Amino acid sequence: MTASRRVVRLKEDAAGESHFDDYEITLEVSDFAPPAPSLLVSSVGDASGYVVVRLPVGWVGERHPSPHRQILFCLSGELKVTASDGEIRMVKTGSAWLMADTRGKGHETEVVSDEPCDAAIILLND
Repeated sequence: MTASRRVVRLKEDAAGESHFDDYEITLEVSDFAPPAPSLLVSSVGDASGYVVVRLPVGWVGERHPSPHRQILFCLSGELKVTASDGEIRMVKTGSAWLMADTRGKGHETEVVSDEPCDAAIILLND
């Protein structure tokens, strides 16, 4: 049995313009934590650390590239993310966002919910 988890990805092209796309992380049945029952698990990715952040209501991160290749898991609240090409995506509670636009024109991020955005960000190795 397999399943997948959709992730919004933001990356830059050769001209430095940021663009969104979607990709799926494949999950396969694994004995991840014996003796607990098997569960669906992704392959292991390389990471160097993590941070937990709270972005207050109304917070705006003006256009900037991502400081690291990183994945954000939204725990509460909602973000509006605008790529440099003008496309907008919403990052809501329970969703994941891979920031791979580490060079170029970057993106803008804004908390649009009536509550802070709490998130866990995992810093990924290249």
